[in-house]
Amino acid sequence: MTESNLNRIMMQTRLFGGLRPEECTFLRRISKASLRSCAAGSLFAGEGAILEFFAIVAEGTLLCEKNNYGGHVELFQHYVAGDPVGLDIVCTVTKRCPFRITCLTDALLLIFRYDALMCADALPAALYERLSVNMIHFLANENIKKLYKIDVLYKRSLRERILVFLRNMEARTGESAFHIHMSRERFAQYLGVNRSSLSHELSKMRNEGLFLFKKDYFEMTKPPQTAEAIPTP
Repeated sequence: MTESNLNRIMMQTRLFGGLRPEECTFLRRISKASLRSCAAGSLFAGEGAILEFFAIVAEGTLLCEKNNYGGHVELFQHYVAGDPVGLDIVCTVTKRCPFRITCLTDALLLIFRYDALMCADALPAALYERLSVNMIHFLANENIKKLYKIDVLYKRSLRERILVFLRNMEARTGESAFHIHMSRERFAQYLGVNRSSLSHELSKMRNEGLFLFKKDYFEMTKPPQTAEAIPTP
């Protein structure tokens, strides 16, 4: 991958947004950033691992998940091209990963050492300040994502969970039609239910005209107030 491609990938992320190409090149150099190819199914970070690095996804998809006490897999998050992976973890005091992060597909990752990147003594003051502000924005955004999930899982019925999730997606994308970027199995894991229950409820809701869907693509067909008395985010 060329230097210009790496710079483009960095500048499209929340962490490095607003930087110039030469600044991205400089940051890769001082942090000894490296490209890593990972096969589908490989482990990026195991549960309990101490992380000293994070990655920007250049290609592919990664999953953040955990087995609950019943042995069922719970999906916390998925990462696609442009997403930082593990950045919220390395910013903590312990740097301990509370779940496992694996590659769903073959992936290409741009790896950064956090301590080398966020070193005030090694960076020009203006660049360090810009990175710090970008990081605050990123972490705030991650916190809001987790609040969205809490909002979904707080609902008692599966129908409510589905509707709240889809309304949140509608509000976040600003569109009534969108991809959720999850397979049916992954969607079920995210909602904390089994796949057959989810498929059955989705079919019922489609027949009632609440939305249309095909695989991971959904199109809302009724305004929120006529679908369910659930407040939008």
